[in-house]
Amino acid sequence: MLRFKTEQSSDTFRFFPNRNLTSYIVSGRYDTRMLDDLVANMKGFIMSPSETFVKTREKSLGAAYQYYIALLVIFTVLFGIVTVTMGLVAFNSMIGALAVIPIFGGLIAGGASKFMWFVIALDVFCVYLVFVAALVGVFVAGLLNHVFVLMMDGKKGVEQTLKTTMYASTPTLLIGWIPFVGILGYIWTLVLLVLGFKETQDMKIEYAALVVLVPIVLLLILVGLGSGVILAFMDAVAALLPKSFM
Repeated sequence: MLRFKTEQSSDTFRFFPNRNLTSYIVSGRYDTRMLDDLVANMKGFIMSPSETFVKTREKSLGAAYQYYIALLVIFTVLFGIVTVTMGLVAFNSMIGALAVIPIFGGLIAGGASKFMWFVIALDVFCVYLVFVAALVGVFVAGLLNHVFVLMMDGKKGVEQTLKTTMYASTPTLLIGWIPFVGILGYIWTLVLLVLGFKETQDMKIEYAALVVLVPIVLLLILVGLGSGVILAFMDAVAALLPKSFM
């Protein structure tokens, strides 16, 4: 039976004879190396992002995506726990409010309580949708970012933009599941995008900032125009209604 020995480089494996691959994996050395790299990258992107972006610039897109997926799984589990817990708290509060209604309150609350497992299932389903959307959406976000990287004369290619987008998601995935506090993670992700594009695309800091800020401004304008269209339509519909309906 052919036996293998493995040594790990930054992104690939080289195989040598006379060593059992299974025993190597079971020994935990491969898993420990991956865990150490994961923790080191997390600390690096939080504490010294510019230096960490430089260090990870030569890593493959696959390595960046594996890092992103690992954090996404952690985020999904914690976000799921928070979502289900808050959903149950809100559901039980509603049941309590229904129970105090005179005469039929107890009957209504008893019937509504049968939907508890539906609420849990719905919350889990929504969390799973978030997971799938984030799994694929990071590529969509990266490609959109690259449009503005090209606008600012970035020359290092779409792969660097995708990797930067994945690595910059670190704060969001680490604390984005915490209610209210999560907004800090989103803000820090925007900061990491600016620092990351500066390093990985060899851009001036002001150009990197424009890569991040211009899409946000365009989105706000889109929301404002969309809101204006909806309000104008509602005003027009209201003007057509008879006065008795007003």
